[in-house]
Amino acid sequence: MDYLICDKCEGYYELQSGESPNDFDLSCDCGGELQVHNMSNDYASENNEPKREIIGIGKGYAEKKSSHYNNLFIFGGIIGLIGLIGIIITPFSLIILLSGCGLLYYGYNNGKSWNKGIIGESIVADYLNQLPEDYYIFNDVKFPGSYGNLDHIVIGPNGIFVIETKNYKGFYFVKDKEWFYKTGKYTKKARSQPGKQVILNAMSLRKFLVDNNIKMDDVWIDSIVTLLNNNFKIEKRPKDYNVLFPSTIPQFILNSRRNIDINILNKAIVLIEPFCIELSYIYQTGKESDE
Repeated sequence: MDYLICDKCEGYYELQSGESPNDFDLSCDCGGELQVHNMSNDYASENNEPKREIIGIGKGYAEKKSSHYNNLFIFGGIIGLIGLIGIIITPFSLIILLSGCGLLYYGYNNGKSWNKGIIGESIVADYLNQLPEDYYIFNDVKFPGSYGNLDHIVIGPNGIFVIETKNYKGFYFVKDKEWFYKTGKYTKKARSQPGKQVILNAMSLRKFLVDNNIKMDDVWIDSIVTLLNNNFKIEKRPKDYNVLFPSTIPQFILNSRRNIDINILNKAIVLIEPFCIELSYIYQTGKESDE
């Protein structure tokens, strides 16, 4: 099926049976030029490009936390409403009203933070999905016995990468492992320390792999903190991790020159998969996996 499509206004005309592009003046009324497109060939060309398979399993760590606080918010609203109606009957209902308002505020305040985290992780995952077919992306990973989760792990032919995503407001100064928060005229040490957190996450991943009989003596795990907003300044470059914008992470990964035994990488992929909430990969036809 052939179409004449304007390269300027994107207007189109479907060629009928027996018609040829040579029968037409290939100029559009808008001043653009008409191009011949065969939709069947265009569609086949687009679909020959490898596309990522994304496998999701249940709710992630942040989603569970968000649901918990959202439920508290709803419950607080119900309790508060009961207390408000009950005031007409008995002053004791004032206590119920205040309790409901407290739950309402607590659930909203904490849930908002986790909701922002979910949005941030989703944005970073979209950037990571731009990586080529030989990269595996694990989102929201939690190992047995670990305290928290790892936002993203990327494994490819040139290394292993752990990424911590932060969707922060305000402005931050990074001095090696220490993070400082600017508030008004003053700068104080940030309560949350993403640099130390991502290093601990990398150590957690290393321990998990070593405990499962993978030799990690010569394997370096790259640690990355990413902030969604342009709200930080590096005053002293960190030695053990990197701070990057989400859009720059794929190129940073591709530029890495780590030489790691492919067998170690393959074993790590198999071990991590059961503990991630979402796995993104491109199915590679005609390639046999290592036993």
